Amino acid sequence: MPLRLPLKVLTLCLLILPTTAAAQLPQTSKQESEEEKAKARKELERKALALLDETVEGVAVLKLAENRVAVRVQAADLLWPRDEKRARSLFREAAADLAALKPADPSRGGRDYWMAAQLRSQLLYTAAERDAQFALELLRDSRPAAADGPNAGDPDGELRLEQSLTALAAESDPKAAMRLAEESLSKGVTYGVLSLLERLRRKDSEAATKLAGKIVEKLHGETLGVGQEPWMVGVSLLNSVLLPQSGEQLTYYNNIPVPAARAAERPKPLVMEDSDVRDLADLVASAALKESPGNGTFGLLMSIRPLMPELEKRVPARAAQLKLKLAEMDKLLDPRARAWEQYDAVMSKPPDAMLEEAAKAPAEMRNQIYMAAAAKLFNAGDAERARAIATENLRGQEREQVLAYLDNAEVARAVEKGNTDDARAVVSRVKSKERRASALANLATVYAAKGDKKTAGGLLEEARGLLDRQPDNEREVEALLEVARAYALVEPAKTFELIEPLIDQANEMMSAAALLEKFGAGGGTFRKGEMLLGPGMGELGATYARHVRALAELARVDFDRTRQTADRFNRDEARLMARLLIARSVLNDHPDPAPNTPGGIGIGTGGGVIVSH
Repeated sequence: MPLRLPLKVLTLCLLILPTTAAAQLPQTSKQESEEEKAKARKELERKALALLDETVEGVAVLKLAENRVAVRVQAADLLWPRDEKRARSLFREAAADLAALKPADPSRGGRDYWMAAQLRSQLLYTAAERDAQFALELLRDSRPAAADGPNAGDPDGELRLEQSLTALAAESDPKAAMRLAEESLSKGVTYGVLSLLERLRRKDSEAATKLAGKIVEKLHGETLGVGQEPWMVGVSLLNSVLLPQSGEQLTYYNNIPVPAARAAERPKPLVMEDSDVRDLADLVASAALKESPGNGTFGLLMSIRPLMPELEKRVPARAAQLKLKLAEMDKLLDPRARAWEQYDAVMSKPPDAMLEEAAKAPAEMRNQIYMAAAAKLFNAGDAERARAIATENLRGQEREQVLAYLDNAEVARAVEKGNTDDARAVVSRVKSKERRASALANLATVYAAKGDKKTAGGLLEEARGLLDRQPDNEREVEALLEVARAYALVEPAKTFELIEPLIDQANEMMSAAALLEKFGAGGGTFRKGEMLLGPGMGELGATYARHVRALAELARVDFDRTRQTADRFNRDEARLMARLLIARSVLNDHPDPAPNTPGGIGIGTGGGVIVSH
């Protein structure tokens, strides 16, 4: 069989298993008694716990410490509500494995350095969601003994982690978090305090105001230079207080701008004492005035331009000097740099004005403006024009992604209004067979949820007919698994029929990739003959978070066959992670993530960055 599909894509497609799936599965018969339902749930949990036990025991066969950490962290999280003592032990074992790593070893390259840091963050933040104080202990226990370990090139990295973990304590105990924050601030100011401040603001606004004052007090003792972390924290703090409603928010997902939550859902802004605001404004402005126009800080200094009207009110003398400095810098900017400086203003304009600006913008920013304009038009109700903008102005993968999001969002919007005929009409207009198959599968889930399995089955048969059983590329894998996922709600046996050949294909590709790696021709997917699982294998964001989730959705329908299907993976590491994620689909006790906003561009989970404009 030709190896046409990237190994990582296919394997990850088969292993991505979110916990939201269970909520979409068919409901049991209404005639089934509550006692019978409870008994069935108990038996399912028993099987999942037994599978989790086997998975934890199987970790011993893994050669790579990184893989042992990846499995143990997720297993510990699942065990915490049922066996906290054992969960803590697994977290500590993972921390010990991380402490023993030497990711800066030149023979292992920079990728290992990144992976160690990511795994450590996953360990600490997962533990912190359970017990923030315990996570602070693990921060110390997981720190590599070697001076060249994670954060070696970032002296503030440990403090940033500490302050970010302290932020999680605010969820359960704002007073304790405030005490820990004051202790941590004595060591310095990092971005981590902003996370803490945000959580405190939601839980205890008075405590947040007090902490903001403490941050300003600490900044007085810091050496503030433009571009340095303390200065940037100060600028961010000023923006939060002075410009809380600084325009529309856009979420960037896979470089596609998407309007964020409704304005009514935005939290109240941070409040600071007037004296603290004036002190902070003076500190930020004074540091900016010390910078030379030619020292490479153009963009950073320009970040205070939106604050100028507010600075004029609070520090008029400094603001007057800053105006002169910014004018001097404007003269030095080349046209391309000046266009980027105006980017924020362009993105906040109406769609027609954005399109005019896009035509004049540098090539590297043009597509972003077109995508943002399309998103705004769609959310304003003009789906056809949004699609035309994407079709006429974008190329390649970017165009495909935007069109796919528009298709799915338009179907979701029609469904939200209760008009399945309109939704079906939208699907019929989709030209790409992969996108049409995905849209049909999504529509089928709507009919299945309403109990109309006959219509859902017909839609899925139509979708299945559009796709090859052996996909050649990522788009086909995504579409095929989308169909498989929908079948889990209608006819689970067909989900297995679609998934099992893909696992066989993945096995062949993994064997080939391992052999290539052995002879030095691989892409770094394997080490010591073992495939690197990587951090957050079950919750990957960005590229892989949008992959379809099919296998674990079957666990509540037919747990035994789902487990047998997962065991078709030949390699220990892939099989163990598949088992873990199946157990997770049953045992996970975390709240489900917010679903895609109906009527907006569906973006899945993870990989998003909120940028205020």
